[in-house]
Amino acid sequence: MEFIACFALIVILIRLRVPVGLTLFATSILLTLLEFGFSIRFIEPFQQTVLDLRTWKMVATIMIVVTLGEILSQTGYLERMVAALKAFISPGMVARIAPALIGLLPMPGGAMVSAPIIEELAKNSPASADAKTVSNFWWRHIWEPVWPLYQSVILAAAILGVSVWQVAFICFPITLACMAGGYLVIRLPLPKQKSQSRGVIWFCREMIASMWPIIFIIMTGIIFKADLIISLLVLFVILFIIRITNIKMVYTSFKKGFSFDIVMIFLGGLSMMKVIESGQAATNTLAALQTWGIPIDLVVFTLPFLVGLLTGLTAAYVGVGFPIVSSAFILTGGLNSGIYLAYAGGLMGIMVSPVHLCLVLTKAYFKAQFGGIFRILIPVVVLTSILVFVTKYLFYPN
Repeated sequence: MEFIACFALIVILIRLRVPVGLTLFATSILLTLLEFGFSIRFIEPFQQTVLDLRTWKMVATIMIVVTLGEILSQTGYLERMVAALKAFISPGMVARIAPALIGLLPMPGGAMVSAPIIEELAKNSPASADAKTVSNFWWRHIWEPVWPLYQSVILAAAILGVSVWQVAFICFPITLACMAGGYLVIRLPLPKQKSQSRGVIWFCREMIASMWPIIFIIMTGIIFKADLIISLLVLFVILFIIRITNIKMVYTSFKKGFSFDIVMIFLGGLSMMKVIESGQAATNTLAALQTWGIPIDLVVFTLPFLVGLLTGLTAAYVGVGFPIVSSAFILTGGLNSGIYLAYAGGLMGIMVSPVHLCLVLTKAYFKAQFGGIFRILIPVVVLTSILVFVTKYLFYPN
């Protein structure tokens, strides 16, 4: 099958230490060849991706996000938030809660905002780079099935003709499964004792003072429906006025976080999504899974999983995977159970995808290796997937 060939190529190229962006771009070329051969349609996905202004808007957003994360770290905001949290909870819980709080800010590459927090918490501990990478990456994404600002929730609601709140309510047990799986598997050797508390009023004041940039972006999105890139640019202006005293800080922050490989990840991922949309690979895979006699629940879970695994893009597993498997939702027990399984499958796919931008950025930040990362990440994804199916039969039985 086309998907198997593409995934095999990804594994081979990553083993050969080919940059992830080039790996994904080469994989999109392979899938295009398998779908369309050397016909004129071969260049269409790449042409559409390059000429689409949304592509470059996303790239610009990433440039701002990675720069912002480093600036928040250098200006002391993140250190202040960590100090406040450590006064009430143990560092081990801070390592889970802080990335989850940042995860309420739905932006591509957002794990780079929380990565310095994990680095600050673990600077005097023997925590490995691999464990720090997985911890930051996993807890950053636990709200993706339920937070209505996430693109995936909005897109799923639009495709299926339901409200975003209905999608969030249906998928809430997925978030619980992610929490349980992460808590049971991911371990950072951090101290258990809390620092000395100075009272609830001090804690609230410190949290607001340290998290106001994050709160600002969330509230401008909720109240004013502002585009993310506009909110980020306005925030940068405010930071320039009140906090940034050296323009060189912006340049060094940008240089530390951004690379040409990030551009290639977007070009490759979006091109592959367009190929899957216009080709037959996903439909053929769905037919094959059904022909092999695989239970329908697993089929509905697996196809979005494969799309997410190959592209690392939320928009791909929802925008491409959902329309293809939605006709089988009724066979899983109804619309709710179908949404639940498809969403969980796609989420688990991107969470274990070696071309997921947040994972690539976090890996680079902590200088980790894919081998060590997946020795932790695969077990947590497997356990979470098992919990998803258990909760499916509890909440949405046939």
